[in-house]
Amino acid sequence: MKIANVVLSLACVISFSCTHAKIGYFWHITDFHYDPLYTPQGDTRRFCRRIDERSSSGHHQALGRFGDYSCDSSLELIESAAKYMRTRHSENVEFVLWTGDIIAAQYSGNEDDRYRAIRNMTELLSRTFSSHFVFPVLGHLDPSPSESLTNLWMHWLPLEALQTFKIGGYYTIEQSHSKLRIVALNTNLFGIREVNSVPAKAQWEWLDAVLDKAQANKEMVYIVGHAAPGTDLRPTYNALSVDANAKYLRMVRRHAKIIAGQFFGHLHADTFRVIYDKDQPVSWALLAPSVSPHHDPAGSSNPGLRLYKFDSDTGKVLDYTQYYLDLAAANRAGSGGAEWIAEYNLTQYYGLRDVSAESLHNLADKLRIGVPQETAMFNKYLRAYNVKQESTDNCDGACAHQHFCAITCLEHVAYRQCVEAAASALAASAQSSEVVTPMINMLSILVMILVILL
Repeated sequence: MKIANVVLSLACVISFSCTHAKIGYFWHITDFHYDPLYTPQGDTRRFCRRIDERSSSGHHQALGRFGDYSCDSSLELIESAAKYMRTRHSENVEFVLWTGDIIAAQYSGNEDDRYRAIRNMTELLSRTFSSHFVFPVLGHLDPSPSESLTNLWMHWLPLEALQTFKIGGYYTIEQSHSKLRIVALNTNLFGIREVNSVPAKAQWEWLDAVLDKAQANKEMVYIVGHAAPGTDLRPTYNALSVDANAKYLRMVRRHAKIIAGQFFGHLHADTFRVIYDKDQPVSWALLAPSVSPHHDPAGSSNPGLRLYKFDSDTGKVLDYTQYYLDLAAANRAGSGGAEWIAEYNLTQYYGLRDVSAESLHNLADKLRIGVPQETAMFNKYLRAYNVKQESTDNCDGACAHQHFCAITCLEHVAYRQCVEAAASALAASAQSSEVVTPMINMLSILVMILVILL
């Protein structure tokens, strides 16, 4: 009997069935960049809008039904994403994170037109997730907080959240059935133009108070926003000012023990960030790729959707599955050809023990280029980064080091120093190679001569 009890106890430890963890799921969708003017009869020279025939200078290739890599999202692309999300774990989905940039950058409609486009996207998600809450945040292409926007999203947000959203575009949601709190930021207020504004200062004070209260109440926190802290390879994507970036990182370090996850979009790429305190990894941020296939000013990726698996009692993120649409294949297939499929599972794809700052730090370390056996891991990362869209840019050693620096050095000065150090190391390696290679070639010739003579 005692042996049976021991075996049962071991089974509980192995299967985690005795921990009574409640497994839930939530979607993270971002950067729709919906363009109401997209048409398959359009022209990439006109952002996939219909060209004026009078100024047309010849024929152009027909665009795809579901969109084009050169342009922002068509309605059919976004509708296909919504249709697919309805089919995945619908009974266990707890909520949806919708992290901004709803409207296309090149959409030139007036305020009423833009509001109408956002309303159309809101109604689409309301139909898709009729029994779930969607938690929206504002991207840099979205309108400023207003009464109209507040009314549009009021069916998803409680009164307390609506009050702060209306004045500043930020809010917090307390999950009533667990100790998980969602903190939705307006990262537009962290930008250079807004950093010293009254709403920006109010958001900092509010965020500090919310995190202090969460810590006192022993709550775990998800921080959700459009633009992540740190520096990207593409300078135009660096949305946070130097001061706001540093202040945010200090706040995360101070409250790292209660921050169960940080979730952002904006980059239109699949990547992550690790935050350190005295060289120790203490927090992480995961950046989801966009639904839009286009990168500004140039570049592209396949459209992506992300489904997280988490312990809904504690907020601990357990895993995620990244889904994508092969846009070229969908367009070739035509009607009904939008087949969204699983691209990868985070822990399996990268061989992670769990989703934690330490595990992601170890993964980042494997992305350093220079050790031959780690090159394969970086190539896997790069495929995910572009959502399986073949990149025309050759990512050499310097490019790979920039990725590593962006992931691990979130302070602007630290990032610059990391990139400069990597550049110096690569230059030294290249100079060494220039000296060593001729010597190796000469030795090879001498060996060949000796072989012939012998």
